[in-house]
Amino acid sequence: MKIKALLSLSASALLMFTNCSSDDNNTPITPPATKAAVIQNYTNIVYQSYKDSYDRAVELQTAINTFTDTPTEANFTSAKNAWLTAREPYGQTEVYRETNGPIDTPDGGTEGQINAWPLDENYIDYVRDGSGGVTSNGIINDTSITIDEATLIGANEGGTGVPEKNISTGYHAIEFLLWGQDFADPSNGLAGQRPYTDYVTGAIGTNQNQDRRATYLKVVTDILVKDLKALVDTWVEGGTYRTTFLALPEDTALKNIINGAFFISGNELAVERMSVAVEQSQEDEHSCFSDNTHRDINGNALGVNNVIFGRYGNITGASFYDLVNLTDPIQAEKLKVAADNATAKVNVIVNSDSKFDILIGQETISSPGVILEAVGALQTQAAEISAAASSINIEL
Repeated sequence: MKIKALLSLSASALLMFTNCSSDDNNTPITPPATKAAVIQNYTNIVYQSYKDSYDRAVELQTAINTFTDTPTEANFTSAKNAWLTAREPYGQTEVYRETNGPIDTPDGGTEGQINAWPLDENYIDYVRDGSGGVTSNGIINDTSITIDEATLIGANEGGTGVPEKNISTGYHAIEFLLWGQDFADPSNGLAGQRPYTDYVTGAIGTNQNQDRRATYLKVVTDILVKDLKALVDTWVEGGTYRTTFLALPEDTALKNIINGAFFISGNELAVERMSVAVEQSQEDEHSCFSDNTHRDINGNALGVNNVIFGRYGNITGASFYDLVNLTDPIQAEKLKVAADNATAKVNVIVNSDSKFDILIGQETISSPGVILEAVGALQTQAAEISAAASSINIEL
C-alpha cells in the first residue's frame, strides 16, 4: 500500500508540475524556419498581394464604367480615387519582378503591359504646349484606328520614335486619361487637371473625340483587370506557375525570391524611379500625372520588406531573414538594421509636407536631400540582401 501510495503521489506531483509549466507558458514553440517553409509562405504572399491588386482593379473598372456611362465631375473624382486605391497593393508586387516568374519572364511576361512608364502622352491623346496650344495626335484622335483590346495591346511599346515610351496600356495610360498632363508649378500642389468634359460628347470648349476617349479608357482598364486576373490564377493554390515554382529545387526558388528584392531595392526603385528623377525631370516621376509617386515609392519599398521578413497584411510566416538568422545572426542583424533604415528614409519622403515633384527640385546629385538619402539607404539594403543570401550559400 505504501509503495502504491508513493507511486500515486509521484504521478500526481508530476502531473501538477506539467500542468503548472503549461500554465506558465502557453506560447507555442515556433519551429526553426526551413527553406521549404520560406518558399511556401512566399507563394501565399504573392497570391494574396496579386489578389488584392485584382480586387482593387475591379473596383477601378466599376468606377470607370460608371464615369464613362455618366460623365460627371463627381464620378470623375470617384474614378481617380479608385485608381489611387488600386495602386496601393500593386506597388508591393513589384518585388516579384526579376524572379523568373510570370510577371516578367525572360521570354515575355505582362509587366510592360501593366506598369510600363514613362509614357509619351502624345502617343495616346492630345497634348498641350506651355502656351496652351493643343496638338490632337495619338490613337484617340486618329479615327482610322479601331480602339479595342487587340489594337491597344499591339500598340504597346511599338510604333515609331522611342518605342519604350510609346505606352498604350496599363496603370499609367489610365492615369494619363484620368489626370492629363501635369503642367502645374509643383509649388501649387496640383496634379494634372484634365477636365471631365473631355468625356462629354458635344461639350463646348473641350477636345474632340470624347466618345473614343471613353472607349479607350474602358478598354485599357479591361485589359489591366484581365492581366491581373491571369496573375492571380497562376499563383493561386494549384495554379500553373505556383505548381511550377514549388517544384523547383529549393535553392533555385530562394535565389529567385531574393533576387527580386535585391533588384527592386538597389536598382529599379533606387535608381530608375528615384535618382533618375532627381537627375532629369518631373517627367521621370513614376506617377507624374497624379502626383502619386511618393505612394509608389512606399509600396515598392514595403514589398521588399515583405519579402525579407515574410509578411503581407495578415500573413506572417517563415522568412529569408529567419533563414539567415539561423546561419549567421550577425549578418541577419545587419540586414535588419539596413531594412529598418531604408524604411525610415522612405517614410521621410512619404510623410513630407512637399510632394515628390517639389522634393526633386530641392536637390541634385552633388547636393543630396531626402530622396537621395533614401536612395543610399535602399542601395545599402540591397548590398545586405546580397550578403545575407551569400550567408546561406546563395549567390545573386
